[in-house]
Amino acid sequence: MSFATCHSSKGFNPVHYNSSDRKLGNIIETCLCFFWFDIDPILCYSVQVWFCNPETIWQNIMLLGTIMSPRERIMNALRGKPVDRVPIVLPGLSYRSLKDVQNIADPLRKKIAERAMDRTNFELHLPSYINRMLVTPPQRIRTEQKTSPGGNPRTYGVIDTPLGELTYITEWDSRSQTSWMIKYPVENKKDIEKIASVPWEIPLDLVPPDLNHLPDEFGGRGILITHISSPFVCVSAMMNYEMFLEYCFLDLDLLKYLTEICRQRILDCLRTLLSKPGIDCVWIGGSEWVTPPMAPPEIYDALVQEQERSIIGHVHENTDAVIHVHCHGRIRGALPRMIERGTDYTEPVEPPPDGDITMSEARNISKGRITLGGNIECRILFNGSEDDVESAVRLAFDGGKERFILRPTEGPSPILAEQEFRNYMRMIDVWEELSGC
Repeated sequence: MSFATCHSSKGFNPVHYNSSDRKLGNIIETCLCFFWFDIDPILCYSVQVWFCNPETIWQNIMLLGTIMSPRERIMNALRGKPVDRVPIVLPGLSYRSLKDVQNIADPLRKKIAERAMDRTNFELHLPSYINRMLVTPPQRIRTEQKTSPGGNPRTYGVIDTPLGELTYITEWDSRSQTSWMIKYPVENKKDIEKIASVPWEIPLDLVPPDLNHLPDEFGGRGILITHISSPFVCVSAMMNYEMFLEYCFLDLDLLKYLTEICRQRILDCLRTLLSKPGIDCVWIGGSEWVTPPMAPPEIYDALVQEQERSIIGHVHENTDAVIHVHCHGRIRGALPRMIERGTDYTEPVEPPPDGDITMSEARNISKGRITLGGNIECRILFNGSEDDVESAVRLAFDGGKERFILRPTEGPSPILAEQEFRNYMRMIDVWEELSGC
C-alpha cells in the first residue's frame, strides 16, 4: 500500500442510512438489551457497538476477511472504528525496519523486535519544542554537555532572562534510560519572576510536517506523532516537586496564572505544527502529577481539566488527529474527566495495586467513548512468571475488544533477562490467541 493511499484514508468512507435502517438497528438493540443486559451489561454494550449501531453495520460486513496493516489497525482503534484484531503496542520494541532490528545489540531484544515487526506500528516524532520550563523559547536557552563523576552524560543549561540568568542540570542515566533533573531552574519565588519575564516567541526550528520525506515503511506501519505536556506540567517540572505541591495549597492562583501562560504558548506552537496536514496523533503527558495520592480532585480540576479541554478542542477543530493522554497511576476519578474533555485514547489504565481500576471497570465507565490502552504492568513482565503474564493479558481482554489496545505500562529493561524475554513472548502468544475480532 502506498503512503498516499494509506495516509489519506480515514478508515471506511461514511455510509448514509435511511430511516428504516435506523429503525431496524434500534429494534435489534432493544431486543438484545432486554435479553442480555441483566446477564452481562458489558457484553450487551459490546454487541450494541459491534452490530446494533446502524452506522457500523456495513463497516463490519466490509471488514470480514480483511487483514489490516498495522497503521490502519492502530488508527482505526484510536478513532473507535472497526479493526480486524486488537492492536498490540510494544514500547521500546517497535522498530522502523529490519535493518534497524539487525543493529540491536541485545540478542533477546532483537528476537522480540523481529517477531513484532509485522504486528506493530512504529512512531515518527515531530518535535514540538514545548519544554517543561514555562515553555521558554529554546533560543533563550544555551546548553553544554559534560560527563558526571559517575560517567553519565550531563547537560548544563542556562536560561537567559531579562532579570538575570537561571541555571539547571540534567543527567542521563544509562541503566534506567531516563533523564533526571539534578538542579532545577526555579528554586524560589524570585526565580519564578525571572523565568516569567522571558518574552514569548515561537521556537525558531518549529515547523509543520513535511510529508514528502517520510520513510518507505511509513505507509503500512508508521504513525506521525507530536508530544506536548499538559500546561501545568510546564510549570511544575521547572521546580522541585515538593515545592510545586506546596504552591498547590498555598498559592494555587499563582500556579493557575503560570499554567495559563503555558496554555497560550502551547496553542501557539500547535498552530504552527497543525498548519499543514499530516500529524496523526497529539500526545499529552503529565496529568498523573496531580492524580491521587499526589493531589486531590480539586487540584486536578483547577490545573488540568479546562486547560487540556482548550488544547484538545483546538486539535479536533482544526485536524483529524487523535488525542492521546498518557496517565499512570490511579485514574478512576480522572477517566470520566478525560472523556468529558474529549480525549480519544488513554493508557496505561493500571490495575491494582499499581493503579485503582481494572480494564473491565474502565470499559464499564467509558462505554466506548474513549480507546483504552494497557494494562500489562512492566513489573510483571520483569519479575513475574509466564503464567502471571498470561493471567494479566487475559484480564486485560476481560469485557470486550472494542476500542482497546494491548500494551505494557512501560518499555522493557535496557538489557533483558531470560525471564523477561520469555514473558514478552508469552504476552504476544496470548495476544495472538485473543485479539481476533
